[in-house]
Amino acid sequence: MRADRKHKEGDLMPIKLEQKIKDFVHSQGVDVVGIAGPGRLDGPPSLDPTYYLKGARSIISMIIPMDSQAIYDFLGKKSPVPHWVDQVKKNQQMARISGYVAGYIQSLGYNAVAVHPNTNYRRHPYVYSVLPIFSHRFGAIATGIAGQGWSGNVMTEEYGGSTYIGTVVTDAVLESDPPRYAPRHFIDDFCSTCRVCDKTCASRMFRDDEEEYVLLNGALHPRAKRRDLNLCAATCFGLHSLSPDKKWTTWAWRWNKKFMETLADDITWLDAASELTIRANTAGDSASRFKMIKAMSYEIIPEDILNEYLDKHPENMGQEEHEKALIAFAEKMGIKGLRDELILTCGQCGLVCGPTLDECAKRYQLLINGGLVVRGPNGKMVNVPTYEEAVKIRELPKLSMWEILKDMAATVYLFNRLYFGVEPKAMIQGIRYDRRLKKAVADRLGGHKDSAAASATPQIRQVA
Repeated sequence: MRADRKHKEGDLMPIKLEQKIKDFVHSQGVDVVGIAGPGRLDGPPSLDPTYYLKGARSIISMIIPMDSQAIYDFLGKKSPVPHWVDQVKKNQQMARISGYVAGYIQSLGYNAVAVHPNTNYRRHPYVYSVLPIFSHRFGAIATGIAGQGWSGNVMTEEYGGSTYIGTVVTDAVLESDPPRYAPRHFIDDFCSTCRVCDKTCASRMFRDDEEEYVLLNGALHPRAKRRDLNLCAATCFGLHSLSPDKKWTTWAWRWNKKFMETLADDITWLDAASELTIRANTAGDSASRFKMIKAMSYEIIPEDILNEYLDKHPENMGQEEHEKALIAFAEKMGIKGLRDELILTCGQCGLVCGPTLDECAKRYQLLINGGLVVRGPNGKMVNVPTYEEAVKIRELPKLSMWEILKDMAATVYLFNRLYFGVEPKAMIQGIRYDRRLKKAVADRLGGHKDSAAASATPQIRQVA
């Protein structure tokens, strides 16, 4: 409602609280924003805002786009640096904007808190479970500003799936916005003729033509069935980079023999979890790399340190020059032990997802035609066109046993300090949610029984 709208008597109509909040968000340069109130936050445990704020009743979700040219450079193996710089800038931007929005809501007399952009995981006996305290993606669906795509990344018509999401939770009781997208909007009208995202995972996490569901506010939101989330974590953390057909790589230089030699459907949870754990704990720099990811996507970096790095225009630097700048940037934040600039190495299922089918196809072609990058002599990343050439020049770092053990101890300590534990509330919520999800899926299958639609329905799997 606009502030200049008047009553018949000529008095200004009061601006609704929801509109005040949206106007403030827009003033921060964010175009896509939505609100979900108490009646629209029914879903998995990671949609419960009270984990971030006791008494929270509503959420505000915001979306900004990634830099397209940086994505082209990243997927096409030109350089990983522009995308890294975009990640640093936009995650910090969203963290600050979320904080400003929370502060503005507080100034109106309500409690509010900003959700961290990333690495806000719950405690769990398995420290690599990466279950978010609050899911930005589920929040974006609940507020109605996004729909779930085939990869599980959320999509908007403006930006596709290559976005940054911010969330603020508040105890204010806000009116929900109407959803922009039906649960199957992107799956049926976009992803069904695309699905290049499932071809971008070097670890083959997605199952072809199999759906699983997320139950939000009584509706089943489909996405591709995942083989195991540990496969995603291993690839995104740079522990495996080679595509199944050996024609392209991510920006990491490690290859996992187990993933290369085992048929996708034969990889068990134990296989994936053990490979992730072993490789992460023996990489030699896992602790420092994760600290850098956490600093970029969880903490708010002091502006003087952030600007000192960004003012050097690192996106225009070569590999060696940028490594020096990045290591100096890290050390200013107390992070030591970085070996190279390859902090972010994948995320390709989201990066390849543009706002149009033509854009998705363009990005996918950049990926598969961009060749392979491997660590060559003197630690330099070298781009080669074939797997045979990559094998010839690939040179792995020689780590001493002391370096491995030192990083192993630091990694085990870091992840256990941050994420190890048991959360009974989340466990109970998860059991209840899983039961409701299974019933909803069974009801859906029952509705398709003995109908033509049943034969067109992909194999259904549940997701907790």
